[in-house]
Amino acid sequence: MNTDELLKQLQDWTNRVPLIILGSGASIIFGLPSMWTLGDHIKKNISFTDSDDQKQFENFKSLFDINGDLEVTLSKIQLRQNVLDQIVFKTWELVNKFDLEAYEKFIVDSIDFPLSKLTEYLLSTTSKKLSIVTTNYDRLAEYAASFSKAIICTGYSQSFIGHFSNAIHQNPLTTIKGYSGQVNIWKVHGSLDWFKTNNDENIQLPLRHNIPSNCKPSIVTPGLSKYFETHNEPYRTIFAQADSEIETANGFLCIGYGFNDIHVQPKLIEKIKSKPIIIITKELTPKTKQSILSGNCKQYIMMEEVNGTDTKIYSSSFGEHIIPNVSYWTLAEYLKLIIL
Repeated sequence: MNTDELLKQLQDWTNRVPLIILGSGASIIFGLPSMWTLGDHIKKNISFTDSDDQKQFENFKSLFDINGDLEVTLSKIQLRQNVLDQIVFKTWELVNKFDLEAYEKFIVDSIDFPLSKLTEYLLSTTSKKLSIVTTNYDRLAEYAASFSKAIICTGYSQSFIGHFSNAIHQNPLTTIKGYSGQVNIWKVHGSLDWFKTNNDENIQLPLRHNIPSNCKPSIVTPGLSKYFETHNEPYRTIFAQADSEIETANGFLCIGYGFNDIHVQPKLIEKIKSKPIIIITKELTPKTKQSILSGNCKQYIMMEEVNGTDTKIYSSSFGEHIIPNVSYWTLAEYLKLIIL
């Protein structure tokens, strides 16, 4: 493998300011729970007085014990509304707990935050604009944009009580003085900061430690509920914007994304037939390899961990190679190749 040519290609594709796609693998390294941890927490912390609800929840626990995968478990059950609501609440509580702990480390301990460095680097280009599509509920993308001194667009007004609008992103936000640029963050499964009131209003309440009594978290759990919840706002607008960003992107940088999401994956697979994609993750999922290696993708570089200490690289130009004793599959080490 010609290492210099590979490095040149990585730098070129990254400097085009690709669309960033964040999956769960981008968050786990900061202590956010895995799907197994989340499923185990739900199993141990919910019970119901209604016998039919409890019967269904016992079925959920049995299925989860068998497969150990929250998404697979939820895809096999059409949940009763009360059961679904409790799963949403417990999901929010656990993810929010670890998210706020990560936030505290960022601001108190000055912990190294590679996503912030990437955001700042890409905003230094002439466009001063960056877009992120994420399937995560956490606020890591928002934290990174904030540390980069950018103005954030999620579809909600950035206020202590933010309202949702399908037109906020249409404002020329990059021209606002005092910011380094604009970061669009399209959270296709919702956010810890988003809630729906009893009056069916979509609002944003930043950095809550608990769920307001008159609200329900606007997060979409894995499984069958995805198909129903996402037909409503704010998701309809967010999906449209995510699709538009994928359609017009110069390329793609996927961080910890496993190509297992029905809302992002189809459009992405279509566009990578003609646009370059970089994927960095601890372990490439079978779906990722299938999508790239068997999907008529002509410009790709993928990196994953092998042997516990090495990085394996899959490249459309240079083939497959193992580089010993480096962790280029992590964003921190990847940035050392890009920011010289």
